Amino acid sequence: MRFHSYILALLLGLTGLFSCVPPEEHIPANQMINLDLRDAGVKHLYDLRDEGRTDSLVRYLSHSAATMRYLAALSFASVRDSSAVEPLVLRLKDTVEEVRIAAAFALGQIGSQRAEEPLVDAFRQDDSMSMHQRFNAIVLEAIGKCGSAANLEHIVSISTYYPSDTLLLEGQCRAIYRYGLRGISNPKGTALMVDYVANKDIPESARLMAAHYLARTANITPDSAQAVLLAAAFVRSADPDVRMALARALGKSKTTPAFGILSKVINSEPDWRVKCDLINALAGFDADTVRALIMPFVQDINPHIAYTAATFFVDHGNRQDGDYYWRIARDNPNLPWATRIALYRASYKWLSGTIVQDKKEYINYKLRDFFLKSDNPYERAACLRALSEYGWQYRWIQDKGMGDTSIVVQTAAMEVLAGICDLPDFYRVFGANSSRVRRELFNYLREGIESEDPGIMAAAAEGFCAQELEYNRLADTSDTNLFQEAMKKLKLPRDLETYTTLKKAVACLEGSPAPKTENPAYNHPIDWEVLDKLTQTTRVVLQTARGNISLQLYPVWAPGSVANFIKLAQSGYYNGKLFHRVVPNFVVQGGCPRGDGYGSLDYTIRTEIGLAWYQDEGYLGMASSGPDTEGVQFFITHSPTPHLDGRYTLFGKVVQGMDVVQQLQVGDVIKKVEVK
Repeated sequence: MRFHSYILALLLGLTGLFSCVPPEEHIPANQMINLDLRDAGVKHLYDLRDEGRTDSLVRYLSHSAATMRYLAALSFASVRDSSAVEPLVLRLKDTVEEVRIAAAFALGQIGSQRAEEPLVDAFRQDDSMSMHQRFNAIVLEAIGKCGSAANLEHIVSISTYYPSDTLLLEGQCRAIYRYGLRGISNPKGTALMVDYVANKDIPESARLMAAHYLARTANITPDSAQAVLLAAAFVRSADPDVRMALARALGKSKTTPAFGILSKVINSEPDWRVKCDLINALAGFDADTVRALIMPFVQDINPHIAYTAATFFVDHGNRQDGDYYWRIARDNPNLPWATRIALYRASYKWLSGTIVQDKKEYINYKLRDFFLKSDNPYERAACLRALSEYGWQYRWIQDKGMGDTSIVVQTAAMEVLAGICDLPDFYRVFGANSSRVRRELFNYLREGIESEDPGIMAAAAEGFCAQELEYNRLADTSDTNLFQEAMKKLKLPRDLETYTTLKKAVACLEGSPAPKTENPAYNHPIDWEVLDKLTQTTRVVLQTARGNISLQLYPVWAPGSVANFIKLAQSGYYNGKLFHRVVPNFVVQGGCPRGDGYGSLDYTIRTEIGLAWYQDEGYLGMASSGPDTEGVQFFITHSPTPHLDGRYTLFGKVVQGMDVVQQLQVGDVIKKVEVK
């Protein structure tokens, strides 16, 4: 059983989500953890966390009841106030292990180096009977979030764990993974992760984290010998979750053994998610061979695979093949629109620096024609992004994109214009006309700020920070005044993301450091009346044209998010909303009232981090633009995403209809949401 599931199952067994648990005879009642959400004391602790009242939470760390100490400690995993480090350290010696676990987890989340040595000291080296493996595993991961390179050396040197020590091995791997995400690694740790992945006796959950370390740590590259071991592990693994991460790790290797296995298994791999990662892993190998391997997949019946293959050529194509990609789209008119446009985009990008003007003009004509004939705003937005591969299309993009009837297209147009400003070779692309184009784009961005539309304004603001164009030399007082007036017209906290982006743009124009991001003030209490009506069998059902998706919610970990989601569902808010973002083998995201990702309602809710991990497919999380900025947008994962752990609220899971989630495409409609 995976670590997070083990903890959740244990807590459910100990406490029950909605009812009190009779105390055992040998344990005083006040030393048992009882997370009854109808209990006034429990509600009060969650409210304190929601309100960010750290002084009160610190006082509860010494409460006589274990439940209060537990909830107070766990609150700092979300609040992350470094002033709580020393009080939390005291709870590492608590008489109740669940409290010790919550304290260790919160210290890791806070990430202060002041917690490092206390966490090391708290590790139970005397656990010969394996009574404290859960605690030790949490301590190891917490050290990985705040520890120094010296303690990484100690963690990778541990050699006393047996394959049966599932939690300890996973904790060790999680610690090394957390170090890796922070840019801290060493060769011994990398070698150990390779050995674990290759060892079939190591528990699956530990091998999964080892594979993610190898896939996501930026400054490591498996050598040829390690690639051989990873290749063998890929072939032997029956778990597609492990194979996904191994595919990415092999892609980083860029060695002959790595290419040998990637090219061999790509055609036989049965899981579409693994196949997407195999496609992306082939970047950097011989272009001719890779083209022959990947091009057939643009016609795959799975639209995620087809789109991944097409976008591979956008990102990793070459000029020699620039005249080839669009022909595939032309000769296969039944391709999904996203795949077709991506292929045209690939050609447009790789032909843009060549002299074959007639081919560029043809592709330009086709993309414009697709745009003008499409009744799908997401397709039109994709056309604009494709046209932007040739920067000289900026006027057409401004004219047609900003004149479109859909806010989705208008926002995309401004994002594209800002992207053109940020071209690293801007002056080469526009040559002698660079000064004039720079000024025109500046005026377009200025018009975006004047639009008073939050999405367009946010997209435009990004363009003012283009380093190459040095717009701070072009701007004057009237421009900064424009920003100040625009910020006054925003509605907070709804438009907080736009407000923050505008402040950053002002700093760019003034040549001053980027302002510190501030969390929104508390403005939306937990609706306990909604939660009081929940039972363990409550399900939320999303109805789509592709089928129904049934969700189980986790109110113990995220009561505010659960109450908000249910209240929105019951009000009919989600009915008719779209899935505006779909990233193959990552997430589907929906709930935006605008459909472009910039929408919310007139409030924000708090980020809520519990003892739950994105360690499987189908987890339900809250989208955000920073801590405590959540509102109405949610996502569902396609596969394990441990890099989201501790950063994004996890508040539910798909219990039926995962096949539907995997079919969803950009623009699919949420027909209705019911709470059952």
